[in-house]
Amino acid sequence: MTVWTPGHRFVGGLTALGGLLALVASVPTRWVGPMPTDSYVFDPPRFSALWFERAVVPAVALAAVLLTVLGLIALYRRDRERLARWQRWTAVVALIGAGIGTLATVLLVTAGRGTMGDPTNTLNALLGAALALLALLLLFPGLLAWGVGYLRSDRPVLGAAVAGGPVLPVLVVAVSIALDVDGSAAGSLPVVLPAAAAVAVVGRDLWMRAG
Repeated sequence: MTVWTPGHRFVGGLTALGGLLALVASVPTRWVGPMPTDSYVFDPPRFSALWFERAVVPAVALAAVLLTVLGLIALYRRDRERLARWQRWTAVVALIGAGIGTLATVLLVTAGRGTMGDPTNTLNALLGAALALLALLLLFPGLLAWGVGYLRSDRPVLGAAVAGGPVLPVLVVAVSIALDVDGSAAGSLPVVLPAAAAVAVVGRDLWMRAG
C-alpha cells in the first residue's frame, strides 16, 4: 500500500499561504468597518468588524501558525543531511519552539472564544501566554542560528528569511519605541509584515528547490 506524502512544492505553496494568512490575521479590525455597540457587542452582525475579530481572526491566525510550522518541518527534512551538526541542533530547537508556539496559539484562541469569567478560559489564557514566552525563547536563537548557517552557504536569501523572521519584527518594535511612532492605526501589521514575508520566502524556496 502506497501512502501519499506531500511534495516540497505542495508544502511550499501552503507555507506561502501561511504567510498571507498571517497578514490577514493582523489587519486592524477598524479597517474592516465600524465596531458594533450596545447589544451587538454580545451578538455581532455577520461580516461586521467585531464578527471578523471574534470569528475570523482566531481561525486564520491558527491556520497561519500551523502552515508556518509545516513549512519549517519540511525545510528541515529536506536539508538536514546537508546541515552542519550545530545547525541541525539549532533547527531542532527552533522546531520545538514552533511546536510549543502552536500549542500556545491553540490555548489562546480557545480562551478567547470562551465565556468571559470562566476559570478554565482564564487558566488557558495564562498557560498560553507562558508557553508563548517559552516558544519565543526557543524560536529566536534557534531560527537565528539556523538562518546563519544558510547565510554561510549558497542560499543567502533563505538564510536572511530564516534568521530575519524573528529579528526584523523586534527591530520594528524597537524603532517604533525609539522614534515614539504611534502605530495604533496599523495595529500589529508592521510587526507581522516582515515575518510574513520571511515565511513566504521559505515557501518559495520549498517550491523552487527539490533539495
